[in-house]
Amino acid sequence: MKILKRFKLAYAAVFVSLLLCTDNTFSQVEDNDDFAFWSSVGIDYKIGKKLKIGFEQNIRLKDNATTTEEYFSEFNIEYELFKNFEIGVGLRHISENDDQGKRQGIENHFRYNVDVSYKYDISRFELSHRFRYQNKNQLGITELDGDIPSENLRFKTDLEYNIRKWPLDPELSGEVFHSFSKGEIIRYSKYRLTLGTSYDLDKFGKFGIYYRYEGSVIPRRISRLTIFGLDYTYSIN
Repeated sequence: MKILKRFKLAYAAVFVSLLLCTDNTFSQVEDNDDFAFWSSVGIDYKIGKKLKIGFEQNIRLKDNATTTEEYFSEFNIEYELFKNFEIGVGLRHISENDDQGKRQGIENHFRYNVDVSYKYDISRFELSHRFRYQNKNQLGITELDGDIPSENLRFKTDLEYNIRKWPLDPELSGEVFHSFSKGEIIRYSKYRLTLGTSYDLDKFGKFGIYYRYEGSVIPRRISRLTIFGLDYTYSIN
C-alpha cells in the first residue's frame, strides 16, 4: 500500500509540475484561447486473440465550437506481440478547413502513425503507456511546392481506476508532443491533459465522454485549447 500511495503522489506531482511550467510560459506572451468540440463514431473487429482492426469517422469544431476545423476517416490495426504489449498502425485521410491567409478552403491531408504500447495493473488501477510516431502531409502538393511533411513523437500515459460496482470508471491521461520537420531539430511543442469516462452498454457499444486541455508551447504560436469530446464505438467480437 505504501508503494501505491507513493506512486499516486508521484503521478499527481508530474501533472502539477507540467501545469506550473506551462503557466509560466504562457505568462510571457499574449493568450490565444479557444473552445472546441470533438466527436467520433467507430467500429472495431477482433480477429482471433491478438489482432484487432478498426474504422472511425471524426469531426472537430473550433472557434467556440461554431466552425468546422476538420473531419477525417481513420483505419487502424493493432496486434498484441505478447501479453499487454501491442504495436499498431493508423492511416488517416483529413479534410482540413484552412480559413487563414490569402488561400483558404478545404485541404486534403494524409497522416499515418506507428504505435508501441504497454499496460499493466496496480491494485485497482490500470496504467498504460503509448509511444507514437506520426507523419502528416498535404495531398496534391510536393515538397518543391512547399509541402514539408510535419512529424511528431508523442508519449502518452493513461491511468484508469476501477470502482467496485460502478460502471463509469474515471480515466486520467497526459500526453506530450515533440514536433519536427525535415531538416529541423526535435522540439517540445504541446501537451494534453484529459479526464474522462466511458459506459459500455451491452450489445449496443461503448459511449465515452471527456474533457481535455491542450496547450501549445511553440514560441510565437502559444495557445490554449479547451476541448469537450464525445465518442461511440461498436465492437464486433
